[in-house]
Amino acid sequence: MILRTSMPSPFGRMVKIAADVIGMIADMSVVSADTNDPNDNLRQQNPLGKIPTLLVGDDILYDTRVIFDYFDQLSMEKHGKSILFPGSGMDIIREKTRLARVIGMLDAGILVVYESRFRPENMRVDSFVEYQLEKVTRSFAEIKAEHPVYENGAAPTASDIALACALDHFDYRKQLDWRDHCPSLASWMIDFSNAVASYKPTLPDDIDVADWR
Repeated sequence: MILRTSMPSPFGRMVKIAADVIGMIADMSVVSADTNDPNDNLRQQNPLGKIPTLLVGDDILYDTRVIFDYFDQLSMEKHGKSILFPGSGMDIIREKTRLARVIGMLDAGILVVYESRFRPENMRVDSFVEYQLEKVTRSFAEIKAEHPVYENGAAPTASDIALACALDHFDYRKQLDWRDHCPSLASWMIDFSNAVASYKPTLPDDIDVADWR
């Protein structure tokens, strides 16, 4: 398997952590991709030109959720059970919904970054930024109401992995301070980082210091 991604990408980081959790990290190599470079063959591998993209033999898999589903199949073959989407029936659907929520938060946060990165200052739309950030803050309100406690040890679920990567991404890109919206997640992050071996090695460079990093 070959993973095309870049170090700052929270989505690529999710894939790295998930691969380690299911015991397949040794079977995956990482090749850096530049989504802004028209000469990068990522655009030939994935017509959307997006990361992460996973090359598996003749198959090319994208996006993160599809890759997680593939890893889930590998987990079933290797361990006889699902690690990323444990349980059955509605338990799996609820887990995939939690994953979709976090990915939606990240998508909104990245659009906020792009608004300032790619638009001249006089063309930026404040209402668009507010609209995206409201998606994130509403999601944090929902997470807060769930009273999150990390208790999955070295076998985090897909949404656990996504949430850890999302919180670090918001600290890295500074679209907002999630501690203002769900302060209990600081303890959640400490427990996650202590339990998941691939958490710290996959951190983006130059991220701010925190108790769990």
